[in-house]
Amino acid sequence: MILSDVIRDTLVDPNVAPHEVGAQFFAKLKEGGYSRDENPISHFCVYFAVYNPASKKVFITHHKKSGEWLFPGGHLDKGESPADTLTRELREELGLAYDVPIHQKPFLLTITHMDAANYACKTHFDMWYAIPTDGEDFHIDPSEFHATRWLSPTEARTLIIDEPNLEALKRIEKIME
Repeated sequence: MILSDVIRDTLVDPNVAPHEVGAQFFAKLKEGGYSRDENPISHFCVYFAVYNPASKKVFITHHKKSGEWLFPGGHLDKGESPADTLTRELREELGLAYDVPIHQKPFLLTITHMDAANYACKTHFDMWYAIPTDGEDFHIDPSEFHATRWLSPTEARTLIIDEPNLEALKRIEKIME
């Protein structure tokens, strides 16, 4: 599967995933069950850190299911590559027609342990992708979010409490420099 190639190539770079996270991603790759359909407890997800290079702002969402301010994203479906999932999720959540190149690499890998009381999922293996856009073509799905905002990284930090999202924000801020 192309997913394992993408992850393996990414794990070579210690700036994308600290050793401990990389080891857990390798173990998950060996285990299989990449999608929520194959393993509802532990699976891969993609997040897209949407940012506007001109205004130096990021796009964050107040997610209905989590109740938190987050970058958008979603679960891999069975048989999808990360690029397929990104392309699908960008269309579903933001109405954005953006065909992600099949070998686009994530800029960050994180592992999120979910609140057992609120989710069937227990562990997300998160792959983070940077998506530059001005958002003019967005057609946001209101069923996904309470609200959405374009904010400076400083403003976004006042709303985001999730550690992986904060790490992604820090890295996107460097990309925008």
